[in-house]
Amino acid sequence: MPVQIREAIIALPAYPPPIAGRTGLRLDFNENTSGCSPSALRALAGIDGETVARYPDVATAEMAIAAAYGHSPASALLTNGVDDALLLLALTVLEPGTEAIIPEPGFAMYRFYAAQLGARVVAVPFRRSPREFVTDCAALDRAVTPRTRIIFIASPNNPTGHLTPAADLLALAQRWPDILICVDEAYAEFVADDATGLLPCVLRQPNLVVTRTFSKAYGLAGARLGCLFAHPDLLPVLRKAHSPYSVSTLAAACGAAAVDDKAWVRAYRREVIASRALLQTTLDELAIPYWCSAANFVLCNAGTRARELTAGLRARGVLVRDRGGDIAGAVRITCGRVSQTESACAAIKEIWHG
Repeated sequence: MPVQIREAIIALPAYPPPIAGRTGLRLDFNENTSGCSPSALRALAGIDGETVARYPDVATAEMAIAAAYGHSPASALLTNGVDDALLLLALTVLEPGTEAIIPEPGFAMYRFYAAQLGARVVAVPFRRSPREFVTDCAALDRAVTPRTRIIFIASPNNPTGHLTPAADLLALAQRWPDILICVDEAYAEFVADDATGLLPCVLRQPNLVVTRTFSKAYGLAGARLGCLFAHPDLLPVLRKAHSPYSVSTLAAACGAAAVDDKAWVRAYRREVIASRALLQTTLDELAIPYWCSAANFVLCNAGTRARELTAGLRARGVLVRDRGGDIAGAVRITCGRVSQTESACAAIKEIWHG
């Protein structure tokens, strides 16, 4: 007798992560292009064999990381990257016959996890102008039905880079108190030095969940560490549904050290913001349209020359991401250190001028 596979999995499109052949300047995955904090490396080096041999006990690290974000373990949960947090939320509220609302274009894993569980995915397009994207909150409201269980939304959004005002997202949560509103703030560190996003709001809004990642600003994509923030009434339910050992000892130690090195992440943030301005200036000079970004990347519209641009940059050792599957002609370029962006801009000019 053949193994019985759920229909949702049979119908699920595969998600092949495009990671092969990534040799060169990494401006394709929005990673930290400087590596991670030296403090994180020292923490990693300080872990002995006896510690590695034990199952993870991440309570101390969780407390330190939560405190760095103005929370405690009563409202914060470490996860195996943000993907683990998104899957946990989907597992907690979705099942066949329910719906998840997802603004698009957006992070592919929102759709992936909802579809895995047999839920119906309702896509709501962002409003788009030649220079910016805008979250259409009225359209999100119209998309809600009695079957809606969760709305996934990133701010700043990937791949568009646009920031949805925190007040708009909080108002969305307040209008739909029986729907889980997940705000993915993976790129929040690149907005500004004093940006807190919606982190304080989860303590007073029971259906609001905020996720953060260590894969971007903190340079720990390979360690796989994220953090989920939720109201103290909701967090115990999520903790109960979470795999008890999903976060490794190594990842937790690196994360606790990374959040303590505030000067390092602040310096990298400022490099990225300067790089973003430099890249946008270069695109203006070349008359390549782009959408304004608050993240560590810029999405530009290379039109019919998109493949030429991505291939030409790869040939010059610069990796960027073709996002033509979302928007025809779109290319996403990560912003790292200023010196790296200068090299990328020189290569873009060389290709564009032919």
